[in-house]
Amino acid sequence: MNATDTREDERAARTDPPVLVAGNLTKQFPGVTAVDDVSLTIKRGEIVALLGQNGAGKSTLIQIIAGLHPAGSFAGEIRLSGKPYQAGSVAEAEAAGVALVPQEINVAPEMTVAENLYLNAEPQLWGFLDQPLRLTRAGKALRDFGLAIDPALPMKALDLATQQLALIARALSKKVALLILDEPTAALTEGEAQRLFDRMRFLAARGMAIIFVTHRLAEVFAVSTRIVIMRDGRICGTHATSDVTRSQVVTEMVGHAVASTERARQPVRRGAALTVEGLKVFDTDDPARLRVRDLSLSLAQGEILGLFGLVGSGCIEAAVALYGAWPGSWEGAITLDGSPVNLDNPTISVASGMGFMAQDRRDCLMPDHAVHDNIILASLERLSATGFSDDARARRTTLDLVRDLAVRTRSIESPVGTLSGGNQQKVQVARWLSAQARILILVDPTRGVDIGARGEIKRIWARLSEEGRSILIASTDAEELVDICDRVIVLRGGEPVAEIGRDELTEERILGVAAGV
Repeated sequence: MNATDTREDERAARTDPPVLVAGNLTKQFPGVTAVDDVSLTIKRGEIVALLGQNGAGKSTLIQIIAGLHPAGSFAGEIRLSGKPYQAGSVAEAEAAGVALVPQEINVAPEMTVAENLYLNAEPQLWGFLDQPLRLTRAGKALRDFGLAIDPALPMKALDLATQQLALIARALSKKVALLILDEPTAALTEGEAQRLFDRMRFLAARGMAIIFVTHRLAEVFAVSTRIVIMRDGRICGTHATSDVTRSQVVTEMVGHAVASTERARQPVRRGAALTVEGLKVFDTDDPARLRVRDLSLSLAQGEILGLFGLVGSGCIEAAVALYGAWPGSWEGAITLDGSPVNLDNPTISVASGMGFMAQDRRDCLMPDHAVHDNIILASLERLSATGFSDDARARRTTLDLVRDLAVRTRSIESPVGTLSGGNQQKVQVARWLSAQARILILVDPTRGVDIGARGEIKRIWARLSEEGRSILIASTDAEELVDICDRVIVLRGGEPVAEIGRDELTEERILGVAAGV
C-alpha cells in the first residue's frame, strides 16, 4: 500500500459512516435473554476484541450480525455502512459484506478444499459450474494467505489447524466490510497466529472492520484497537486497548477480581503412577512415518505433568496413544503403578483407572443427552455392581459432583450441549471422578473456555493433584501449562527436546524451546 492509498483510507475512515451500527439488540431463547438491549458501533479500520465469559452473550451477538439468527428473530435494528441491514441467512450476510469464521470448524471432509472454500458460492459460466475458475480462485486465496495447499485435495487430508487456516483464507479473500473471527487461533501455532494478525492489521489499514472473539488476552493486547466486554447479555465495558490493563479487563468480564490460579511448588512425590518407555506413534495414513519417536516419561502420584509442542509436534498424538485411542499403530512399554499393562483400547484404560478428555469436546460428550447421563457414562458397571442399575445412587453421585465442581446447569436432566464450554469441561471432569479415575490425560482441556472458567478448572486440577490423582496435560497453549504444571516436557518434530522444571516455567521459555530458538 502506498502513501496515497493510506491517506485515502484514513480520509474515508473519518468521513464514511460506521461500518456497523447495532441498536438495542435483544435476543431471547426459552427461559433466557441471551442478548439484552445491546448497542454497538464499529468504524472502518477498527479491530474490536469482543470479550466475555462463556454465556455472556457474545456468541449470540455475532451470530445475529452474521445472519445465523435471521432478521425478525430478534429485536432491534442494524445498519451496515449507513444502510438498513436485515440478513435472513449467512449467505445474505456475506452478500451484504459480512463474513464470519466460526469457532467450531465445520467442513465437508469428503469434498475438496476448493469445494469447501466456495460452498454455496460456486463460480458460474453460462449457467454451469466453472470448476477450473473455482480451483484458480481457491488457489489464489490460499496463496495470498501464505498457504501452500493444493486446492484439489480432499479437506479431510488436512489437519485441524490447516482446515482452520483454509477457512480463514476463504473469509479474507471476500470483499467484505466486516469480518468476524470467533476464536480463530484456537488450533493455530504461534507462527500461524502471528501471520493471521499481520493480515488483520493489513486489512484494517485498508478500511475493513474486524470483530475478534478470543479468550487469550495476550492476543487481545497484541492486535486489537478497542475492547468491548460483555457480561450477562449486556455490554459492561468499552475501552481503547491502550487505555486498559489485563486485570481490569478480567475483573469486568467476571464481575469481581479473580484469584490467581498459580500453584505453589509441590513437594516431591514418591511412586510413579504411569511410566512409558520408548513410545513410538505411527501415522494413520502412512505407517512408515513416525508422529512420535522414542518418548519416555514418568508421571508421579499427585503430579501435574505437561506435554507441550507446536501443532504437529506429536504431543497430542502421544497423549491419545497413551490412552489407547490412537487409530493407527504404536509401540512402547507402559506401566501403571509399577505393573506392565497393554493399553490396546480405551476400555482397558478406563478399567485400569485412567480417564481422558479429548481436544474436541464433541468427541467425548453426548450433547443431546442429559448432564446426568454424560457424568455416569464411565461408571455404569460400578453403579450396577448387583446386576441392576442403582438409579438412586447414580443420581446422588451426579448431584454431589455437580455441586462439588460448581457445574452451572438448570438441572442434571438438561442436555449437556446447552451448557457453556467451561461447564461442559467440568462435566467431563465429573465423569472421571465418578469413575474413580486415578490418572487423567487431558488434551487442550481449556480450548474455547473463557478466563473465569479456566481459573475454576485449574483450581479443580490443583485440588485433584493434592488428593493424589496424577494428571498429564498435552497442550499447544503455553499459557495453559505455565501456572499449573510441576514440569513440562517439550516435543519438537515428534521428539522430546527438553524437560523444564517448575522454577524455569515461562511461556517464553517453552515456546522458544518448541520453536528451536
